[in-house]
Amino acid sequence: MKLTSKFETVAVVGYSGAVSRDENRAAHGAVCLLQARRAKDGLRGRRVNSNGRHCEIGESFELDTETLDSWERIAKQSQ
Repeated sequence: MKLTSKFETVAVVGYSGAVSRDENRAAHGAVCLLQARRAKDGLRGRRVNSNGRHCEIGESFELDTETLDSWERIAKQSQ
């Protein structure tokens, strides 16, 4: 996947818990989007819970290439 400076969804997994300190319970229960982007200091990742109507955006974190590769494998397996 070619990453840009905007967050892109790499894979979609099942909901597994809150992803933000500012928890939005209305967004819980459906899916979690695994998102990545390219930043000046490397790769950044975040998790976003969504149920189609509500979302809960987690804090961004430094994303290593091993984790990004893992997310991409998840995406390929779900196709």
